[in-house]
Amino acid sequence: YQFFALYANVDNFKFSEAYIEPAQRPEIDQWILSSLNTLIKTAEENFDAYEPTQAGRAIEEFVDNHLSNWYVRLCRRRFWKGEYEHDKICAYQTLYECLETISLLIAPIAPFFAEWLYGNLNEATGRRADTQSVHHALYPKYNEAFVNAGLEKRMQLAQDASSLILSLR
Repeated sequence: YQFFALYANVDNFKFSEAYIEPAQRPEIDQWILSSLNTLIKTAEENFDAYEPTQAGRAIEEFVDNHLSNWYVRLCRRRFWKGEYEHDKICAYQTLYECLETISLLIAPIAPFFAEWLYGNLNEATGRRADTQSVHHALYPKYNEAFVNAGLEKRMQLAQDASSLILSLR
């Protein structure tokens, strides 16, 4: 969130631009949104089975391994670019969607942090002016149209190869 807030404030990102469909975004954005939707499905299944610990672990793995260690690291340069153009807007919209969805997913198990995160995101953009609290917002819905299992597998292979190479160092 701190990374997002820093650069969003610099570029005055308010999510006021037209929504860019995931199919029109770069492949890395499509990958993280696909992983996010897979996470939504996993978290919902675990919560429905009264397994909040498993849901929390899945969310933690997504945030640590996919969002922070891969997406943000690989996309830093996209946020640093000088011009506020299509690629940069895609990066902001994607990261915002991930953070907002994470706040909704963690609300049942981390209510105060979820409220803080959701409130800060909503205050900056006013995107959900009708829902002031994360606890009044609808739980995210799994969208199969955003899921690309092949892309997720390819990215996992790249992550595994990178980890093996780093372990050799």
